[in-house]
Amino acid sequence: MKSLNSSYFSRIDHLRFFAATLVIFHHFSGNIAVSPDAGLITNFFITWLQKGSTGVSLFLFLTGFLFCIISDIGNKKINYKGFIYNRILRIFPLLIVLVAIVIAINRANSTPMDIFRVLTLQLNTGNPGTGWGHEFFPVGPIWTISVEFQFYLIFPFLALFLKRYGLKYLLGIVLLSILIRINVANLVPNPMYWNFYHTILGRLDQFVIGMIFAVLWNRGYLNLFHSYVFSIFLTLISFTLLTYLFTLNKDNPYVASLLFSIEALLWGGVVCSYFLVRIKFNNLLDTILSKLGEISFSLYLIHLPVGMFVNKLLGFVSPNTLSDSLLQSCIRMIPIILISMLMFNLIEKPFMSLRVKYTS
Repeated sequence: MKSLNSSYFSRIDHLRFFAATLVIFHHFSGNIAVSPDAGLITNFFITWLQKGSTGVSLFLFLTGFLFCIISDIGNKKINYKGFIYNRILRIFPLLIVLVAIVIAINRANSTPMDIFRVLTLQLNTGNPGTGWGHEFFPVGPIWTISVEFQFYLIFPFLALFLKRYGLKYLLGIVLLSILIRINVANLVPNPMYWNFYHTILGRLDQFVIGMIFAVLWNRGYLNLFHSYVFSIFLTLISFTLLTYLFTLNKDNPYVASLLFSIEALLWGGVVCSYFLVRIKFNNLLDTILSKLGEISFSLYLIHLPVGMFVNKLLGFVSPNTLSDSLLQSCIRMIPIILISMLMFNLIEKPFMSLRVKYTS
């Protein structure tokens, strides 16, 4: 997505679309399960459909990476007011539409506290399984907006301290995040994985690891990835290890504490391989993937209501096989993409045109 504050790099949008697709296919994966009778490849795809929520981790990694690049690894001065103003213009218009829908549906019980929840970035609270309002209308994914915006509020300071104290500062933030989670997970009697999953407590270091990879990129330490063979090898290893992570017992306090950091590191390997490997894209393909990545925010936020409407309209039942799950999701993607394009052009894009330059 083009910005006033950095040059455009289309592959970031490619990966945004990939992340959104992972989440969409995951949410409509159905009742499929890994089976010892199925082949290795089949079980691999089933596992990724079951655990496609990892696309959220990819989104957060890319956010940290991109903003760190925009700040020139902390060397550019960030106008805090302009930065937050741009983030509001980018995030809130579509969010307010979804919040208005939830309030209208639940008008008999809605109170000004619903608006206060938005203003205080508490959309990831009030529902035990996902985001606020999901029990009234399928807007559960809005929980991520709270976590993202909490990161936005502190990013300019992280960039400043990166410049002042160096990479060791970001590494220290990751270590501190892990230690806090280990402490909490061992002292609280209930499993903490999902509390970490839906809050900045579990997600901060995924943003920060994205920033760390941006620093390594900027300093040329990742040039090894320019090797086609090495990039393919690292991508395969990263996907294999990510698949293994999905199988771990998340009730274990150490797994719950370490998984988010390891997940971000593995996505870092995939992302940098994709950025640096010398694969030339057909201009048309690059444009299509870039445009799809451009609408990834809408794809992510409205795929549940649109997809569930398609289910009802076409009589889809929860799939029991991998082929049925993939086929149904491919069919759903068509209206999801079309409605997302409409939402982007009518709601997101006009406000994005009001953004200002915030780096100097």
